[in-house]
Amino acid sequence: MLDNIVRFLMNDYALTTALVLLLLALWFAGESPETRARNQRGVLSAIASMFLGNLIVKAMNLAFYRYRPFAFNEVTLLFYYPSDSSFPSNAACVGFAIATAVWLHNRTAGWISYLLALLLGVSRVVGGVHYPSDILGGAVVGVTVAYLVAIKTPLFSRLWSVIIRKLRQLLLA
Repeated sequence: MLDNIVRFLMNDYALTTALVLLLLALWFAGESPETRARNQRGVLSAIASMFLGNLIVKAMNLAFYRYRPFAFNEVTLLFYYPSDSSFPSNAACVGFAIATAVWLHNRTAGWISYLLALLLGVSRVVGGVHYPSDILGGAVVGVTVAYLVAIKTPLFSRLWSVIIRKLRQLLLA
C-alpha cells in the first residue's frame, strides 16, 4: 500500500500536474485587478524559473555525473531506471522553483506549492531514485533561480507587466 502511494507521488505526472493546475488556478485568482496581476506575475516567474532552473540542472548534469542510489545500493526501486545524473534532482529543482516563485507573489498558494514540491522530493528518495543531497541540491538551484527571477531581475518584472497587459488587450478585443 505504502509503495503504491510513493510510486504515485514520485512519478513524472501526479505532483507536477498538481503544480501546473495550481499555476492555472492562480492565473485567474484574485478579487482585484492588482491581486490578479500579482498572481499572474507569480505564474510567469514560476514558468521562467522552472525553465532556467532546468537548464542549469542539465548543464550541471553534463559537467558532473553522479550515479543513482540503485546503482550501488540495494534499494527497492519503485520507479523506472533513470539513466541521467542523480545530482542535482531535476524534479526537486522544478518543484521548488515553482513553489518559490509562487510563494514570493502569493503566500497561501506558495505554501501549498512547497508542500507538493517537498512530497515530490521525499517520495523520490523513498522510491530509490535520489539521495537526500540530490533533492537538496535541486531545491537550492530551484529556490535560487526563482528568487533571482522574481525579485532580483527587474527585466523580468517589466516583461511580465507587458505580457499581462498585452494578453488583457487581446482578450478584451
